[in-house]
Amino acid sequence: MRLVTILLALVISVTAYAGHHEEKNNIAIIDKFFAMVFTDTAAAKSLLHDDFTFRFMGICTICKSYNKDTYIDEWLGVDIPAVLPNGVELDIVRKIDGGDDIVYIVKGRAEGANGQYNNNYAMVFEMRNGQILDFQEYHSDLLAETRLHRKAVIDLE
Repeated sequence: MRLVTILLALVISVTAYAGHHEEKNNIAIIDKFFAMVFTDTAAAKSLLHDDFTFRFMGICTICKSYNKDTYIDEWLGVDIPAVLPNGVELDIVRKIDGGDDIVYIVKGRAEGANGQYNNNYAMVFEMRNGQILDFQEYHSDLLAETRLHRKAVIDLE
């Protein structure tokens, strides 16, 4: 009986460690993704699940959904360079580890096509089998529209 109890405790410990280890690996995968997403898009793309989706959340000109290919080709290759020709500097402020659901709080700084553009983001990731399945980027869409696309804020009255 004592041997069964010890073996059961060992199995529970190993299972708990494996789950915790996988969570840490998910953070490492997202860190790796951020380290190369602007410099080595092919390597960054390899970290994306085949069913990957990206959404720049909000109501704005470039707020739409992308898949694995269009994220690399259109979002990173066309949409972002059009408004941020010199790129963007992202400072990760906090990482919230929820296993397969991970949130990064990020501050962005850039000189946009229409002047200074500093925005704050909540980047929400869903992981599957060691790859990024879903990525939702929340931001100030009002700031994106006024600073990146030169749209005016008007009084409706």
